[in-house]
Amino acid sequence: MKKNIMLSISIFILVILASCNTPEKAINFQDMDSKTFLEHVNLSENLSIHIDFDNVKGVDTAKTYKADHIVFDNQKLINAFIKNSITEEKIWAEGPQFIASDGNTKEFLSIYDGGKSFGIVTGLKGGFNYGRTVNGVMNKLSTVANIDFYYPSFSKNDYNSNDDYSSYTDLDFSPYEKALTHIKRILNEAGLPQFDVQESYSLNLKTMKSHYELYLKSASIEDDLKNLNWTKEDECYIFSLRQLVDNIPIINREWQMPDGTKSSAFGNLMPPTYINLVYDSNGITNISTYSILNISNEIETNSLINVYEALNTLIQDYSLTILENDVSIVSAELCYLSIPQGDIFELIPGWVFCSSQTMEYDSKLYTQYKYDVVNAVTGKLYQSRW
Repeated sequence: MKKNIMLSISIFILVILASCNTPEKAINFQDMDSKTFLEHVNLSENLSIHIDFDNVKGVDTAKTYKADHIVFDNQKLINAFIKNSITEEKIWAEGPQFIASDGNTKEFLSIYDGGKSFGIVTGLKGGFNYGRTVNGVMNKLSTVANIDFYYPSFSKNDYNSNDDYSSYTDLDFSPYEKALTHIKRILNEAGLPQFDVQESYSLNLKTMKSHYELYLKSASIEDDLKNLNWTKEDECYIFSLRQLVDNIPIINREWQMPDGTKSSAFGNLMPPTYINLVYDSNGITNISTYSILNISNEIETNSLINVYEALNTLIQDYSLTILENDVSIVSAELCYLSIPQGDIFELIPGWVFCSSQTMEYDSKLYTQYKYDVVNAVTGKLYQSRW
């Protein structure tokens, strides 16, 4: 009898162990839709998803490429942006600079050539910066808006938050579409490759004045920006543009790659490719471009994982962490990841996810953002940090 009981217990244990070792049925993400995904996904405590899946665009296959930095033609840039006669030429470590003056207006065009003109090697390549100042005032718009588009605003009450401004709304000096058409013509003349508009805001006088009042009460106030006067002439459009390859944007946010070519205590940040500009009644009055790429060679065509499979990888990674604050995954987009390999880059399709968490500090709510990337070919996750 005892033998039968022991035998039964042994068989029971073996059945349990066998069931534990049976692999779970693989989830088929290929034909999944957002409703099915959200019904079946397991979210950690304090984690939520607020992605507008209807506006997430994906493709089944995409090419990988080799690329290098574009070498801009100095004269084309001068013809495209500088309106007055050049009065000074300088050579800085980042490259040549051209200065034009007319009365109280000055124009500055700096071209990044990797130190070639200066005789040293720098990492600043494939871009340029143009700006126009009146009466010597620089960084005026930085007191009322985020013209660098580096991250979304930390707080909607920030003086440089763009959340109060509408997008694609016409301003009195020019309709939005007419301004965009003019911008496309100028950038084509300058030799920039194909791009799209990621973000655009219409900065109207009333909202700029209200933001400036917040700036005057902030801890960031600077002496030379304390007594600015705001008029209708200051109204403008601000744009964040992205270079396109096969109609897929190259990522324009810094992201972490743990096993890249460089490393530091602050992580291994991959370089973004971006075009940010300001357009007012005088045309483009400020433009900053960096790491614009030239496709040099096609490597191969690959099948890609879809957004649901990539998102599930990120969700599983979140499940390994105890989340102290509410975290929301707020956006997803297929982009080209530019991965440096010596003097060239490899462009690989990847899913880019933006997550946010809101924290309270000094009785105010602040939002932090981070960007996690999933290789759309291999499915490998490159997670970021807060």
